[in-house]
Amino acid sequence: MNKNINRRHFIKTIAAGAAALTFSCDLRKQTSVTELDPIIGKKLFLLRYDTEHESPEKMAGFFEKAIEVHRKHQIPATFFCKGRAIEKRKNQFAAFYQEIKNDPLFDIQDHSYSHIGIGYAKGKDVPTLKADYEKSFALHEQLFGARPIGISICGTRGKDGPKLSGFDATEKSRAELDMLASLGVRMVNSFLTGFDETKVFLNYSSLGHPEIMGFPSAYSDTSWLHRRKFGDPIKYIFSQCEKRAQANEHMPLMLHDWAAWTRADDKELTHVIKITDFARKLGYQLTTHVACLKQKALWA
Repeated sequence: MNKNINRRHFIKTIAAGAAALTFSCDLRKQTSVTELDPIIGKKLFLLRYDTEHESPEKMAGFFEKAIEVHRKHQIPATFFCKGRAIEKRKNQFAAFYQEIKNDPLFDIQDHSYSHIGIGYAKGKDVPTLKADYEKSFALHEQLFGARPIGISICGTRGKDGPKLSGFDATEKSRAELDMLASLGVRMVNSFLTGFDETKVFLNYSSLGHPEIMGFPSAYSDTSWLHRRKFGDPIKYIFSQCEKRAQANEHMPLMLHDWAAWTRADDKELTHVIKITDFARKLGYQLTTHVACLKQKALWA
């Protein structure tokens, strides 16, 4: 396996209350992260929320509860925010940002403006995709004072045809990665032919973008919490954490704001606490995506 694409290093537990660092990037003026020192033997637990629901009424209280729970239990998380959700819930997103902007537990990134599809066999042309992301990035800059440097790829439920094997699969998908790079994106899902996108960090040097980190992505709560495809959702995620831990593999967890808030058994984010407590017992280190980006030895 190409060591330039999949060379892993392991990193040390985030200390509660550690000082925030400024991530130096022209396109992200004030990204606060926690310094992580390399250490042998650590597996990463990478929790994220795709923050995309557009109703301020249905999502009232979510951000406040997320701040309370994540701070009390010291749970790092990345919020990949959809532009149209920012637009529709402007006051909620603005209050959220003002509260967490200097807190390294919280990382704000992007999830397109309209939940548009990147990396599919069919779908919108590259100029349309670019316009969609530019619109979302502009909303980030307006409300949060800086453009995002990371995106999470949106699932489009088959309307764009089958998902490709990677950004290297077609001429169009290569152009999509070039487009994201031109917008200043520095982290996106791991998406290359021949690599397990659920397990590995990688870089896109083979496609001319060694500056972009690929991060593992898996276990969407739309399947195990919303649709309950695997029975008891907590037991299922516990079993997957155990399986990954035994194999010494990283554990990504993809949550959605609406699923965590309206499909869980309560509105206390109890399931998030249970899962992350269990992950820590298995030896996982919880971290944000931007903290991983800072540790270039992890993915370069």
